[in-house]
Amino acid sequence: MTLTEMYGSALPLFFSFSSKKQAPGDSSKPFEEALIARLRSLTPIPDSSSSIPLSWICRAVDLLSLTLADATALISDPSLCGGSDLAALEFYLDSTVALLDACNAISAAANRLQRGRLVVRLALRLLSFCTSPNNRSRARSAISEWKAGAATPHRRSASDLLDRLRPKGLPRGRITAVRRVIYAVEAVSDLVTSCVLLVLEEKGDLVGRIRVSSELTWGAAYNEVTSAVSAKLQRAIVAAEVEEAEASLRTLAAVFDEEVGGGEITERLRMAIGTAEKVTEELTERLEDLTNAVNGLFRVALETRDAAMQCFRVGSPKYIAHGTWCEVSKVAASGRMLNICFMPEIFPKSLDLLVT
Repeated sequence: MTLTEMYGSALPLFFSFSSKKQAPGDSSKPFEEALIARLRSLTPIPDSSSSIPLSWICRAVDLLSLTLADATALISDPSLCGGSDLAALEFYLDSTVALLDACNAISAAANRLQRGRLVVRLALRLLSFCTSPNNRSRARSAISEWKAGAATPHRRSASDLLDRLRPKGLPRGRITAVRRVIYAVEAVSDLVTSCVLLVLEEKGDLVGRIRVSSELTWGAAYNEVTSAVSAKLQRAIVAAEVEEAEASLRTLAAVFDEEVGGGEITERLRMAIGTAEKVTEELTERLEDLTNAVNGLFRVALETRDAAMQCFRVGSPKYIAHGTWCEVSKVAASGRMLNICFMPEIFPKSLDLLVT
């Protein structure tokens, strides 16, 4: 079951609106300060392995979820969202679809690793009772199945998906709080999702495709994380826990082929089994953590998308109260932007338009 099927009916959001207007810089300042602190918490990346560990990946996904949650509060504030922000939000709605697709892609990649882990666990269990010729044969088949899957991993192009997530560029001139937040969310989404897809054996461009301008307060922290991730990925792409599990299983397969003959478990084989069991269990825990983190990200992304759509669903009452023809308002219906003119002779002045 895909994440879309699991969370297709997200709970509605309830927002507490504030009538007090703030300057763009003041409105986005708490958001940017929190983002700086979170980005700095991701560096340095642990040096226990040449590649990026899944534990770090989970933290990065959680960071993106928190960033989206903070963005939702700003996007849903009617005192901040309006005018030129509507065009930016319209493009951002497309970006949220790409983020949801990325969550599904990450979940599918994690599930493939989990299926490979099940084959490994079967082999380990059979090897623990190696006295039976049938068990030896089944264990050898399971190891061969894993080796075949490891030699030809399922790789699919994620370039199109990552291109849809890439920020369109920070607009020049006076930048509103909402547009600053949207750019930040898109930049962090690009960094996190491209990194996760790469370490889970997906094809795509290397991280570091964009560098954030130093004019933004969080730009330096973002670029520092990007540089650290790129340096790691140049050394090894596969996640550290996956790399360790594959190495231990290659050793186990070699020992099994060399020493399993009379059905007895030698000390060397017993040690290889123990090491493989340990790293496989650690990989299982990290994959479960990643799955939970991605599920949480999917839910928050749905909520952020719903908040953005609210800006188009609700008409502007001040225009409805005017003379013969009212200002054109934009609403979202059937996934498209529609231009609707209101006539006060037909619609009551107190009417608020809401298209669902």
